[in-house]
Amino acid sequence: MNFSSDYDFDFKSDRSNKFVPFIVGFLMYSVTIAVISAFFTYSLTSKWKDALNGRITIEFQSNIKGAGEALTEKQEEEIEKTIKSTAGIKSARRLREADILKVIEPWLNGTAIPDDFPFPVIFDAEAQRDVSIDLLSLSEKLSKISRGVRIHNHATWYGAIEKISNGLFSFAIILSILIFVTVCSTIIFITGKMLNVHHNIVKILQLIGANSTYIASQFRKYYFFMGCKSSLISIGCSLLTMVGIISISNPDVWSVVKYILITIVVPLVTTALIMATSKNTVLFFLKSDRWIN
Repeated sequence: MNFSSDYDFDFKSDRSNKFVPFIVGFLMYSVTIAVISAFFTYSLTSKWKDALNGRITIEFQSNIKGAGEALTEKQEEEIEKTIKSTAGIKSARRLREADILKVIEPWLNGTAIPDDFPFPVIFDAEAQRDVSIDLLSLSEKLSKISRGVRIHNHATWYGAIEKISNGLFSFAIILSILIFVTVCSTIIFITGKMLNVHHNIVKILQLIGANSTYIASQFRKYYFFMGCKSSLISIGCSLLTMVGIISISNPDVWSVVKYILITIVVPLVTTALIMATSKNTVLFFLKSDRWIN
């Protein structure tokens, strides 16, 4: 469909503008990927937080030199009782060999484990998140029952990961804002150049009574169709990228829907921003004739 007859300006006379949709489309794509990356990182760490925060793993290694024989059933019961009686512990259970195998299975890569493999005795404890647990005291009590105890508080190393995740999320948002600023700056520069190129037509339109709003609407309409072309480029590249991401990470259905919405919303927002920027740029320039040489 040709909309050239709807313009009072010959926008096609400046052939350098034909590359603008590709440049803006790439910038739209960059924003889309940045936003998707930000939400993906935030969603991933949120899942880790829900799964690991408030969890404590207590491990008794097998066949430790000087640690004696494997734990007896009585020792296991005593250990479980000690853990549950600790202030701040909500529940505790011993992980069976099948549970441990589920955890380490991705790293086995099909390798068979010998029947006499010395599995450690592991207790999974759930702690109250608003209570500080004295892990040193708990470790001393458990060491009296059996030596070689190790307590892993997932919250200690999760805090560092959460800080890195929040940093990446903030970086992605700042990067998106900078790209939007770049798009606006590009549109302002191109619009100013186009006004200079078509300054004779601008003067004629003003002489016959056309107001600044009408002239600005011509540019806004032109940038609308330019934004549509850029949006198609961005959406096409984003969908191809998403296919690759989905094939690797296998996300849930809601995440896929969310990423598709981002893929569509970002170009729409960018196009609206381009239209508003072009209109206000023309109105600003037309207020001062010194901008039109």
